[in-house]
Amino acid sequence: MSLVGIDFGIIVLYMIGLLGVGYWGYRRSDTLDDYLVAGRDIPIWMYVPVMSAVILGGASTIGGGGLGYQHGVSGAWLVVWLGLGVAAIGFLISTELANLKAYTLGEILERRFEKYSATVGALVAGIYALTIAITQVISIGTVLTALLDYQLNTMILVAGIIVIGYTALGGMFSVTITDFVQWIIMTIGVFVFALPLGLLEVGGISGLTAELDPSYFSPTGIGIDTVISYFLLYFLGIMIGQDIWQRVFTADSPRTARVGNIATGAYAVVYGIATAVLGMIALVLFPGLENADLALPQLVLETVPTGLSGLILAGFISAMMSTADSALLASSTLFTNDVYKRFIDPDASERRYTLVSRVGILVLGIGMIGVAILIGDVVNALTLAYNLLTGAIFVPLMAAFFWRGGTWQGAVASILGSSVVVVASMAVYGFGSNRPIIYGLVASLVLFVSVSLVTGPPPREKLEAWLESISDGPSIE
Repeated sequence: MSLVGIDFGIIVLYMIGLLGVGYWGYRRSDTLDDYLVAGRDIPIWMYVPVMSAVILGGASTIGGGGLGYQHGVSGAWLVVWLGLGVAAIGFLISTELANLKAYTLGEILERRFEKYSATVGALVAGIYALTIAITQVISIGTVLTALLDYQLNTMILVAGIIVIGYTALGGMFSVTITDFVQWIIMTIGVFVFALPLGLLEVGGISGLTAELDPSYFSPTGIGIDTVISYFLLYFLGIMIGQDIWQRVFTADSPRTARVGNIATGAYAVVYGIATAVLGMIALVLFPGLENADLALPQLVLETVPTGLSGLILAGFISAMMSTADSALLASSTLFTNDVYKRFIDPDASERRYTLVSRVGILVLGIGMIGVAILIGDVVNALTLAYNLLTGAIFVPLMAAFFWRGGTWQGAVASILGSSVVVVASMAVYGFGSNRPIIYGLVASLVLFVSVSLVTGPPPREKLEAWLESISDGPSIE
């Protein structure tokens, strides 16, 4: 699998264009709100595409195609759970999140509980976000290596520098514009070209069913255990991801956040099924690929006309970048808002905080590249990150919106205790087991409720301020 000259040129020009967008965002970002949450002014016609681009990154697009190649239509479950998780945010808490006008989930924990819970929660969320960025950069490097025949470390370095460059320059404005363009290319590439042309090559749906074993068309072909694992990791995990919440904070209104998240979820479900079918088409056309994740790039190169295939592949690569840039910005935002602002310089100017966030992106980005080059494969690290995120902070974050009796002592005990349970369970049962995240959630719930009941009730004034800030919360009688 290799690119011809025009496709190579299109990908190079596209990457250079991303840096140009970064400079535009730099000129546009005048305030901290501009830099971190795009001025909280993203309308719904842009909100849905950019939120979709965040969740439909490398794991969803390239990985989803690979799962379809290996398991058939049931490979869509990963993306389906991501989409349903985002839709659940829309139904359950998007209005409250938009009303809070916050920057981080740590800030929300502090406003509902106390700064102690915010600090430990931000630490867990920061580890998760940076790990997501690392895995995406490795994915980009792997695909570029296959397409361009360069060394993996070189491609990781190039991809990392581009992501760091436009993210550090323009912050959320740059990330939003690039993600919007990436969504357009991904959508056209998948639904207008790759899917119709691929089906044409195999003789349509009837040809596909004739060539593949019936198990490839079973919704549980990937295994019930795997479907449950994806639910625990991705549905619950994406509901509390800093990168996702930070996008909710960019909405121009609570209605945009609510309707936008629900629409994004619906789009993601359709997209996930489409990429799984593309993987199945690739299996018929190119059986025996050593790396299933290269099924989608191979299909595009072989079925889409030259030039257009380069643009679509650039969009796929950028899909991975859209997840990496959001995760990198999220980790820097957590550091700026929940560490620097809280403990180092609480009285600094907005200009200073914006500078610190830019420097944070540079420093964390360099670390991202270094770790990606050193380890090359972070499947276990990614599982650990999702297990910690969901097992440790899902309960206190959801309880912040749905239970008035929670206390900061309960939140801290829940986060710390469940983190220990998750890590210990993974040491005993391994990374492939569902038990660590289940045990973590149970421990988190038991600790949060029991400690809150012993130390509660929470201060009336703080609870009243919280209910007022989320607007739709009922008053205390």
